[in-house]
Amino acid sequence: MTDNERHIIEAFKRYYKKSPRHSYSLLVVKDRFNDTYNFYLEEVDGATYSHGLGSIDFDQLDEYKNTLRRLMGSKLKVEYRGF
Repeated sequence: MTDNERHIIEAFKRYYKKSPRHSYSLLVVKDRFNDTYNFYLEEVDGATYSHGLGSIDFDQLDEYKNTLRRLMGSKLKVEYRGF
């Protein structure tokens, strides 16, 4: 596991707390200006909060796929923007 993957997974574990009144979704944004895939955890509890998890460069496609697979294991809805 690379440093970026580890950072994203650790941030996800820190922010994702199952709660009856909260709903969560994963957000992946393709940033064409910085050539990165940015990962966010969106939390809805009356208001919407976005927690930045980290980013992975476009040229690290295998790292992106591995990270996404690990995050999809949480069974959260995944949204893509800028794709």
